[in-house]
Amino acid sequence: MLQKMTFSAFLVCLTLVFAQPLLAQKPLSSASSGSFASYGAHKSTIEAGLNIAEGNTVVLPKVRYRYFLNDRMALRGTIEAATNTDVERVYQNPNFTGNEGTRTVSDRQWGLQTGFEYHPSGTKRLSPYFGAVVGLNTGRNKEDWKDYNIDSLGGYYEFQTKANITAPFLSFNFGAVAGVDFYLVENLYLGLEMNWGMTVRNNRPTEFSFSSLSSSNSGILEPSSRNVSSNFGALPSIRVGWRF
Repeated sequence: MLQKMTFSAFLVCLTLVFAQPLLAQKPLSSASSGSFASYGAHKSTIEAGLNIAEGNTVVLPKVRYRYFLNDRMALRGTIEAATNTDVERVYQNPNFTGNEGTRTVSDRQWGLQTGFEYHPSGTKRLSPYFGAVVGLNTGRNKEDWKDYNIDSLGGYYEFQTKANITAPFLSFNFGAVAGVDFYLVENLYLGLEMNWGMTVRNNRPTEFSFSSLSSSNSGILEPSSRNVSSNFGALPSIRVGWRF
């Protein structure tokens, strides 16, 4: 169901991008008619958005600035951050009473991205565009155990057993975007954007430390590695922007 909705949204974006109405794509209201007619003197937009995500993922607002070189071409820059945290709880007694142990798995990611956009002709309120982007992302995956241990059957409570596992990474990405802005009023708009991207991710060594009442240990759990992947933006980014 989600894939069908995503594909439909992508087709809408492409249709709007390649449509060729007569009016310029970035609107300016006309005092005489109240309609949207032309660009005017506004050259910048700033916007924030939340990705629609499944599970417990929380995507902090993306902040994007866009500067129009002319009626067709614009430069863009984006700052984004995302975090995801899951907590597994185990108990001293089978009936979920007594002391509690936890295993907290968290992911953190920060990114900077730049690129350009080409804006074909739009309608009175719709501003379609497509372009290319390139960026850097950094972050880490982390596990924290407290009064927790694990075996072949899963996690269980164990007093004074602690562990810390950290896996940092740095990635380079580039890709293509297609989207549309819908102007609610002269300067306020909502946006939808789909994207395709290629990512080269460098994983640094995964380090761990472990301690219990009977032993302790630390070292490298996994060596460094590199992954190359490509993906289509399966979930749209909904944006709210202001031009000035």
